[in-house]
Amino acid sequence: MKKKEGFDKKNNVNVNVFNVILFPMFVKELSDPKEISLLERVNEVYLKRGVKRTTMDDMAKAINVSKKTLYKYVKNRKELVMKSTFFHVSRDREKVIQIQNKNLNPIKEQYELAKFVIETVSKVNPVLHSDLEYNYPEAWVYLNEYFNGFVYESLYQNLIRGQKVGVYHKQFKPEIVARFFATRIDIIFDGELFPSYEFNFKDIYIEYLMYHMNSIVSDEGKRILSTLDFKLLTNAAR
Repeated sequence: MKKKEGFDKKNNVNVNVFNVILFPMFVKELSDPKEISLLERVNEVYLKRGVKRTTMDDMAKAINVSKKTLYKYVKNRKELVMKSTFFHVSRDREKVIQIQNKNLNPIKEQYELAKFVIETVSKVNPVLHSDLEYNYPEAWVYLNEYFNGFVYESLYQNLIRGQKVGVYHKQFKPEIVARFFATRIDIIFDGELFPSYEFNFKDIYIEYLMYHMNSIVSDEGKRILSTLDFKLLTNAAR
């Protein structure tokens, strides 16, 4: 599904039409502190356990609330998964924007983003990827829209800026390389290609990122890259 952008004049904000169609009840930011707190805990449980085998009873016990409380905010299990997915993506987007607003050198920006990603993937149960893809396709499609939209644009702007300031060489097209990276990042969660008993998400992601970085940096960029130990981030998250 192609992502379309619109503009909400009343609220003076950009609106992703995909969100309006697939997640009509989640477009506006959450404002209820109790609901936010509940979704934070729900999200942690899904990351740790996956979604397929986590029933509403399981979730209520895990976050120490009654099922009645859960049903106060959602109609059913599917809606809870979707709402949790939307909440997770929204929080991720906020964190990425915070890092981007620091206006760091493009390579150091990638380092800070990698630190955040490592902190996140270290919490993910290997089954979550397939759980969403095969059991909750709407949530899975939304995640892919996030990578193909926001993540792509973030990478694209980083590449453009890096070439402009001279830390990335100019022998590549940013719009193509950004698509390579953004659309294939989900490969790190491929349990058939990278079985969990042999690999972990953190190591796979760092190898993927370093392969990307080493292919685009200029001589000046190599100097900066050599001062940042990306692989040390995986040890910090263990």
